[in-house]
Amino acid sequence: MQKYVNSVAAAATGLPVAGASVQVNMHGGGAATIYSDNGVTVAANPLTTDTNGSYAFYAADGRYDLVISGTNITTTTVSDVLLVDVLPADLQTTLPGSSGKLWNNGGAISVS
Repeated sequence: MQKYVNSVAAAATGLPVAGASVQVNMHGGGAATIYSDNGVTVAANPLTTDTNGSYAFYAADGRYDLVISGTNITTTTVSDVLLVDVLPADLQTTLPGSSGKLWNNGGAISVS
């Protein structure tokens, strides 16, 4: 179970967007089960950003897509957000030569 924290800002101004909707989906489709704490209390999905444009949720390790929408903003999808507890020890630390491979990019898992 991992906590994900981010915020929504207007592209034109960089100002926070309060009241935006953030739908958390399983990568590839279907609404994800998300929590307001470390796996105990189920949270509403979609979430709503606070006055600072911030939002947070906990979810099981896996891949997620976030669909962000709201008044006066263009609906945007952030694809393939990876949540993982611990970086595997055998994960290579250099960019793989082929696409679609996971690697340890300075302590964060990235996809080539």
